[in-house]
Amino acid sequence: MLIDIGAIAVLVYSVVSLGNSMCTMFKNILLGLGVLVLLIVGISWLVGSAVLFDNPRPATPNTLARPASGPEPTTAGEDRILFGDLHVHTSYSLDAALFDTPAVKGTGYTSPADACDFARYCSALDFWSINDHAEGLAPWQWQATREVIGQCEAVSGDPINPDLVSFLGWEWSQGSLTDPDPTKHYGHKNVILRDLGEGREPTRPIGSAEDSIWHEMGTAPAVLRGLALLGMSGLNLAGYESVAAHLRSISDTPNCEQGNVRDLPPNCYEWADTPNELFEKLDQWGFDALVIPHGLSWGTTNPVGADFAYQMDQHNAKYQRLLEIYSGHGNSEIYRDLAITPPGITDCPEPANGYTPCCWQAGEIIRQRCEANGALNCEDSAQRTRTMYLGATDATSMFNKARTVVPETHPDDWGQCDQLTNSFQPANNYQAKQSAQYILTLGDSSNRFRPGFIGSSDNHTARAGSGYKEVARFYMTDFKSNAVFSPGNPAADQPVEPSGLPFLEDQEDAVDAFIYTGGLVAVHSRGRNREAIWDALQSRAVYGTSGPRIGLWFDLVDSDGTLHGMGSEVKLTGNPTFRIGATGSIKQNPGCPDFVRNALGAERMQSLCRGECFNPSDNAYRIERLEVVKILPRTAASEKPADLIQDPWRIFDCNGQENHCSAEFTDPEFTTDGREAAYYVRAIEEATATIQGDPFGCEYDDEGNCTKTNYCVGVDREDDCLSPAQHRAWSSPIYVNPRLENRTKDLSSILTGQ
Repeated sequence: MLIDIGAIAVLVYSVVSLGNSMCTMFKNILLGLGVLVLLIVGISWLVGSAVLFDNPRPATPNTLARPASGPEPTTAGEDRILFGDLHVHTSYSLDAALFDTPAVKGTGYTSPADACDFARYCSALDFWSINDHAEGLAPWQWQATREVIGQCEAVSGDPINPDLVSFLGWEWSQGSLTDPDPTKHYGHKNVILRDLGEGREPTRPIGSAEDSIWHEMGTAPAVLRGLALLGMSGLNLAGYESVAAHLRSISDTPNCEQGNVRDLPPNCYEWADTPNELFEKLDQWGFDALVIPHGLSWGTTNPVGADFAYQMDQHNAKYQRLLEIYSGHGNSEIYRDLAITPPGITDCPEPANGYTPCCWQAGEIIRQRCEANGALNCEDSAQRTRTMYLGATDATSMFNKARTVVPETHPDDWGQCDQLTNSFQPANNYQAKQSAQYILTLGDSSNRFRPGFIGSSDNHTARAGSGYKEVARFYMTDFKSNAVFSPGNPAADQPVEPSGLPFLEDQEDAVDAFIYTGGLVAVHSRGRNREAIWDALQSRAVYGTSGPRIGLWFDLVDSDGTLHGMGSEVKLTGNPTFRIGATGSIKQNPGCPDFVRNALGAERMQSLCRGECFNPSDNAYRIERLEVVKILPRTAASEKPADLIQDPWRIFDCNGQENHCSAEFTDPEFTTDGREAAYYVRAIEEATATIQGDPFGCEYDDEGNCTKTNYCVGVDREDDCLSPAQHRAWSSPIYVNPRLENRTKDLSSILTGQ
């Protein structure tokens, strides 16, 4: 056989050439990929470092005081009721800054000046406080906040009779998402400072932890911050510039060294890991302050199994005088013994006491689909689903993938699972052992938390006191989701392995149905000025409302006629007698008063107030009934909370009493019980159309059971999701103790015959 050397040479040359070409091509591809990676990294760093973005220029409040809005007392020192909001966020809170971006809510950047103007003109409050999250608050933002609150106060007119009193403060928000141990969970607390001015304010706010999620976001590498913003914005950074600058500011702030707060530099990040450390730092400052726990029963920020008992050793009666039981994130008043399933449990409890665990409902969804498809062994499928659900349950609802075990669901498929039912506007995924009623049962005689009750808004768009009208849900509440839900697929009758990113759980959650307009704190004050309001807060002469300005009086009447108001601690030898009075809130006229338009202008009035302001008419709503709750703080750890809470203990029907309702009653069992008791009142108005008045959107059977839910989620932002609800006011409790020394003397007299 002849060998064609030329042909072979040509073949070898061709192969070598092809190889060289391929090598060159691969080199070019790798080079191109390298250039692309470098380009992405460079752009991400450019965005994340925010070198092209300036910090937003701090705005200043409007300079026109509000006209006098109410009569002065007729007698010197006579109480008057004033309304405020002690829980307000702006875009200086990093979560609010993210919510305000086009990807989430798109309402735009807000500042403390907006909150001041809203409180003064839109909601016409008597007092308010700023409470941005300290964990993501850059030094320049804290300084700007101090300046704006001073400016807001300076506009208020006569310091003895100001139109608006402004308090400086921040929020301390503890709770690790990477280690959500309920025994180390202390939750969220608002710090309110009494005084304003240089030398009377902390030079830094105090955050909750070095590894707080909001602080960690800011201290992440610039490239990662940029990648996140580029992904969030879809490469269109319009509306994200302030967030980028905010994150850069956090990154540029060094951590404070340990030491006395007065010896630390102003431009460092300071934190306290526990409430006791926070109280110690406040002691070092030496300024009058209040620390108000809030967001108590909201399952979105509290881990499953959260229990206020775990932090009773962190209670400080000097600072913790008040408790926020209602906000735009729900009602945390009620305790019920719910079958909440903590992580690690493998057996799903059956529904009981009006509570359905979501692990149980997951099995029901699959069982019903299975039966509809005519399949066999449907109960086995349901049980397997419940087991898989529990196996996928994480310790916090925010990072919970459990619902992805059941494919293609709609929020209505889950019914009322993991929720407190038959309750007024409850917090989402209710954690009952964080509720106000449960807290009143805790501790012992040497360490009890005896708080006054307040409401506030927890609004994140600078809208202080947003509950004055049930309008503009998208703007007046913290509603965020733009998700659109499709009906579930009945053919999907078998569970699947959990999938998806944990933070996408909200796509299958009804959390936005549990977002409401904000509550209010009311004070029985001896004056309109700062000192009088602070004294009322400090003495617990306060009550909370769900938004309307309901008038409420609750007093213990001593044997000599002396009145002990709400929030009092009283010792008695006999049975206590109480008086209640309540007046319905004033009905609102549409629109805004003329002075608001004159002060703000039409455009600003629309963008800030949404064209609707506190605008009282001459008519009031009717108080329908008064309910009294009695709670016995435990005397032994073996006592069950449900046995100590009597709700309602008394009910007084207000029919025929017009707009004011009153009642008087005595507790005939107090001396027989021989133990401390706490009494508080709910004043309940007639039903009115309310945003998320029924968060479940229930259809009821003849027995009043919720047979089908219709969650108002995934709907147009113009839909206010109105349904009837009875707004209410909660008095602070009156804490009554037997006068033991007198009882001992009486007993001695009986035994000796003297």
